[in-house]
Amino acid sequence: MISKNTSHLAGEFLVAGELSRRGYPVSITMGNAKSVDIYASARERVIKVDAKAGRRKGNWPIAKNSVNEDVYYIFVYLQDQNKIKNNIAPEYFVVSGKEIFSKNLVETWKTRQGIRYSTLNTNNYKERWDKLPSP
Repeated sequence: MISKNTSHLAGEFLVAGELSRRGYPVSITMGNAKSVDIYASARERVIKVDAKAGRRKGNWPIAKNSVNEDVYYIFVYLQDQNKIKNNIAPEYFVVSGKEIFSKNLVETWKTRQGIRYSTLNTNNYKERWDKLPSP
């Protein structure tokens, strides 16, 4: 079993790597009490990015009251162990904080909140790096 901390770190580093690959200078924040995972330089401003990673196609836990309209949320499906062994790449879903609110993407279950993989697995979010301001 792979720990959640490992999954979260993998997500942060994968997102930072993908942003770098696309031309964004990035800075990763470290620690448990941070408000954002990654800062990326876009043309005339710095954008804030929060990476959320998971190994199952269930949902990503995220509380509605923790969402910030000024942050881009990049959800990463890391794949399960078998797919990783077969070199299947992670999947990325790009969503702005404004979209999370305006489209009411956070669902509430009995004791927690989150966004479902099935909700994000559409052309509106999957691999939508174009939503980010240009580097």
